Amino acid sequence: MCETHPDCQFSAFTNGTLIDEAFADEMLRVKNFIPAISVEGFEEDTDFRRGIGTFKKVEKAMSILKAKRLPFGISCCYTSKNVHIIGSEEYFDQMIEWGAKFCWFFTYMPIGNSAVPELMVSAEQRKFMYEQVRKFRGTKPLFTLDFWNDGEYVDGCIAGGRRYLHVNANGDIEPCAFIHYSDSNIREKTLLEALQSPLFMAYHDRQPFNENHLRPCPLLDNPDALVEMVETSGAHSTDLENPEDVHCLSAKCKIPAENWAPVADELWKCTGHCSACNKSKLA
Repeated sequence: MCETHPDCQFSAFTNGTLIDEAFADEMLRVKNFIPAISVEGFEEDTDFRRGIGTFKKVEKAMSILKAKRLPFGISCCYTSKNVHIIGSEEYFDQMIEWGAKFCWFFTYMPIGNSAVPELMVSAEQRKFMYEQVRKFRGTKPLFTLDFWNDGEYVDGCIAGGRRYLHVNANGDIEPCAFIHYSDSNIREKTLLEALQSPLFMAYHDRQPFNENHLRPCPLLDNPDALVEMVETSGAHSTDLENPEDVHCLSAKCKIPAENWAPVADELWKCTGHCSACNKSKLA
């Protein structure tokens, strides 16, 4: 793909374990592939999520990329278990030392019937990441993005074709990489036809899902919105092994959403986005 489309820049989220000298040389040759390597903290936390021995393989991969001066980023999923590590200055400095140029932050989503809701961050932990990312974004040579907490910069949710969509390995066209419901398949519809489907039009008609863009997600922050869109569109679960009922999925997010709401509203107010703040500024 990189050879066929040299005018495009490709990125891939990966555990990084197959990146060796030969692969890095291929990256140098094509010059338009940038990996985002999943690292969940230091060795203990990374191996907890990714399997024993993964951390050392990832460190070796990053050292190869750094030695060859190849750009790469890191993908971090912060959970109730590792958030204090992911948000620490020590970890930010370590990512820079590894050679990363950017970092995508994601919070744990309870996707799937076997998910562990206890790994979801509390409202206080999510606020901690909100503050830490902004603090270090202004002081560290590392470009950082938080998929949920940076909703204020993109006016809420970007999924459902507004800025991106997701096509899974079965060809199902999903509104988001975290929303495994679909009413279209790439083998049966064009992208334009999929964007005009009931599910994607439901996304289009309801965005933004919240006027507070620190509460952007139709699942994590506004769980009733996802239930309504799936039910009215007739979309089905795309999990081939163990389909998940959308009511069960959304129920796992109800209390975290309620707990986050007042914290996010206060943060939104402090950034000057609320109507009362804007009126006072005009006065």
